[in-house]
Amino acid sequence: MHLILCNERLLFRFGVDRVLLLLAGRLKAAGWKISFVAQRADVDALRRISDGIHVPPAHHVPYPELDRATAQWLKAHRHRLVDGRDGAGGTIALIGGWPFYGCIPVFRECGATVVALDCGAVPVDGMCGEALFVQQRLRELRREYLPEAHAIAPISHFIERTQSRPDAGLSVRVATIHLGADHLDAGDALWTGDAGTKRAAAWPADRQRRRILNLGRWETGNYKNSEAFCRLARGIAARFPDAVFGVLANAADLDVPEDLRDRILPLGHVGDAELAHLMREADLGLSVSLWEGFNLPLAEMQQAGRPALAFDLGAHPEVVAHPRLLCRNEREMLDKAIACLSGDWIAAPDWAAALDAFRKRLNWQNTTQAYVDLLCGLRPHAHPPWPGIVVDASACLRDPANTGVARVVRSLSRKLQDFGEPIFVAWDERLQCYVLPTEDEYRNLGNYGGPDPSPAHYVLRRSPPTRRTRLASAYGNRLRGGWLLQGEIVFEAQGPLRREAARALGLKLAAIFYDAIPVTHPQWVSDRKIRENHAAYMRGLAECDRVLAISPDAGGQLKRFWQESGIRPKAVAETCWIPGELTASPRASTAARPPAPGERLRLLCVSTLEPRKNHRTVLAAVAELSMRHPDLDWQLDLVGNRYAGGDDIVRSVEAAAARDHRIVWHGVVDDATLNRFYVQAHITIYASLVEGYGMPIVESLWHGRPCICHREGVMADLAADGGCRTVDMTNPSALAEAIHALATDASDYGALAEAALQRHIPTWRSYARAVSTRLATHREDRPGQPWPERWQHWLLPASAAIADDPAQLALACLIRAQSLHAGVLVGEHPAWLADLFGAALPQAWQVVEAGTVGGPHRANGLSRLEGPLPETLSALVEELSSADAAARLVVLSAGLVARLRPALEAAPAVRDMLLVIPAGDAALAEANGFGQPAIRLEGYLGYWLGADSREAAASS
Repeated sequence: MHLILCNERLLFRFGVDRVLLLLAGRLKAAGWKISFVAQRADVDALRRISDGIHVPPAHHVPYPELDRATAQWLKAHRHRLVDGRDGAGGTIALIGGWPFYGCIPVFRECGATVVALDCGAVPVDGMCGEALFVQQRLRELRREYLPEAHAIAPISHFIERTQSRPDAGLSVRVATIHLGADHLDAGDALWTGDAGTKRAAAWPADRQRRRILNLGRWETGNYKNSEAFCRLARGIAARFPDAVFGVLANAADLDVPEDLRDRILPLGHVGDAELAHLMREADLGLSVSLWEGFNLPLAEMQQAGRPALAFDLGAHPEVVAHPRLLCRNEREMLDKAIACLSGDWIAAPDWAAALDAFRKRLNWQNTTQAYVDLLCGLRPHAHPPWPGIVVDASACLRDPANTGVARVVRSLSRKLQDFGEPIFVAWDERLQCYVLPTEDEYRNLGNYGGPDPSPAHYVLRRSPPTRRTRLASAYGNRLRGGWLLQGEIVFEAQGPLRREAARALGLKLAAIFYDAIPVTHPQWVSDRKIRENHAAYMRGLAECDRVLAISPDAGGQLKRFWQESGIRPKAVAETCWIPGELTASPRASTAARPPAPGERLRLLCVSTLEPRKNHRTVLAAVAELSMRHPDLDWQLDLVGNRYAGGDDIVRSVEAAAARDHRIVWHGVVDDATLNRFYVQAHITIYASLVEGYGMPIVESLWHGRPCICHREGVMADLAADGGCRTVDMTNPSALAEAIHALATDASDYGALAEAALQRHIPTWRSYARAVSTRLATHREDRPGQPWPERWQHWLLPASAAIADDPAQLALACLIRAQSLHAGVLVGEHPAWLADLFGAALPQAWQVVEAGTVGGPHRANGLSRLEGPLPETLSALVEELSSADAAARLVVLSAGLVARLRPALEAAPAVRDMLLVIPAGDAALAEANGFGQPAIRLEGYLGYWLGADSREAAASS
């Protein structure tokens, strides 16, 4: 087995580094091949384990972009790490964290198994500037990429519960593996301290003086909370004036209060052997950290047999040898420290038994074996090849608004670019086909986090400003087997034509379904066009291949509608939850707190002012809240736009605000202002009675705020995973009591706030992956499809009448085999040939000799032009070529080959055109220098024209 360990630094004295290197050393001893990848590394020390050391060159990018740059480096140099000689599944990448999250999909593409060692992301309290931005970026990357790991190995159940599961979701295997604590006993020091640094003094020689060791790094102003050690030292010194307090830092790094300078001893950055000695010689260890994913120094101190006190939080309950070592606060820690130093502590037999159990539980033999079991037991499945996707973004390309539906289309499109090369198109009513966007339209689509109009990994073709380029002509047979994805609500008057156009290009159809509200609750939809279209739109969805409903409730409504309408759908309908990620705001990492005594309760309601959003219940509830609980001070902030037809709701809100100034309607606000309202809120209220999804509920959870919502429909579905309180939103009294209960019960509030933080909220990348996977794994239900009555219709379009002429099947085979999309008939031809062209080719033309120019006249899929030959034909071929719709098939009627060859060859853009003539004109073709036919068809001969005609004929 080949293990690749990836971490930003491998410098031994840091927590994650130490974990990776201890594991590497033990797996190397077990016969594994080991490679290292790190931006900073002690190369000489690493060579004691392996020569496979890879240090990427310095990336000249801002530090927050280092993860992306590292993934790009790995993609360019992956052959140096994964070369296939380790066998299928024989390479495992163990990711230590930043900046290797973006490498997870790269390793997967190489066929490697990916396991993420999860030490957690540290709290951001007290951070600001770039340090805060980097931590927010790190958390964003965790949510983006951890769902794509094959397994995650958190170092504690605390990390699993609070970070691994919320970030990765339920579909990823998560196996908590505690760290070992006995590495300082092994006698093989990993780190020998800072090279060239003068050693600080060890403990004073006087053994009568109590020795207290601060465990872990010395950092003030953040979660390490080192300033608390000074306060505890002062309290301990009052009881034991001769006590000395050791700190693992250099004197220059300490800013110690004046009264403690003679008591606090800087011990420097010591090596492993020295650290073990210091711990064994100490009387007590104190860990004052307010958050730890494991706390290795705490474990090391106990492994040395010495007592160590820590706060009862984070992973500490999993790491301490005895529950009495846990402290609720500083006061209790001080009392226990004095008791321990006084000898009034855990009875010796109990302490010995606790240490024995601790050492049997947290040792590196257990840890290594757990990793071997995990790594060797993984049987990852490669993801399916991602399908080609054409996104119908007609409205988003032209409309600058960013409605809920537009937000889905834009955000999904951007992330689809991470998984492939999606094409974006608009429906052109005049041309009755899909066309490529112009530069301005691409720019419009790219707003609000939409797709990159100029991605680095592929080229998106454009329509010129004054002329439309058809999708069929630009991409041709490359689209076959792909998907047209309709994320917008289509007016069904255009629906059949759009579906027909997609299928003519060999595309399957998928659609995103949002809700059935205009059908199930038409009284709440003021726009008559939307009401009248929606039922037809839902019927049209049955003709797709795949329908992805944004929630189980929406999917259930669609299936009931089909059933009640007697529709047997071709489409496979299933739920594919849309994500709740808010790209404009970092997700909350600290649980919200209820209002403190004397603090005003802040309530927030984010909803458009329309009838189904149910603002009247909210207004009635706060009025009742004031009447029943006059001592509760509150403020209700309402955010949302007016709604056409909702003027009575606006009047109700304005009247309520006039009566009670604690009700404030803010109207439409920008993202920054909305995020500020969420941060200020204690509770959010979403009173809507009917939704397809209910985005404000998830927005509230994203910000860590408990939400009160309706107990039915999709609202109940969203609430089921925690962080919400459901009530009957038709009952103002029930809502009033729910508000009061949450505001006054700190325990209940805290449980909901914590649940909001621990929920997995999918990202747009996860959604794009889910959509791509569903399309890639789609299987047609072929056994249920009726066979054609005549076998010929396996080759011919279903609408084509079967002719008695075998040339019909010959030409049908040619069109299908070459995936042709445009063709021209010249002269008069049998009716079956005109029918075949019109049914089998997306763009089919016929040019007929006439004295005056006429047309085009379109019938049965064939556009007919009349005029003098060869001028009309030459103009048509040139026009098609300039519009990127080159006709690769031209069929001439008898006797025209000599007349028309000069005109065809003179067309400047003729390339790889197959000229088909009646077999009876063979001698005429030979006399005009055509040579041998490229293909012989029943009753016809085919000749290549264009610059590459000779090579094309030879290959045929």
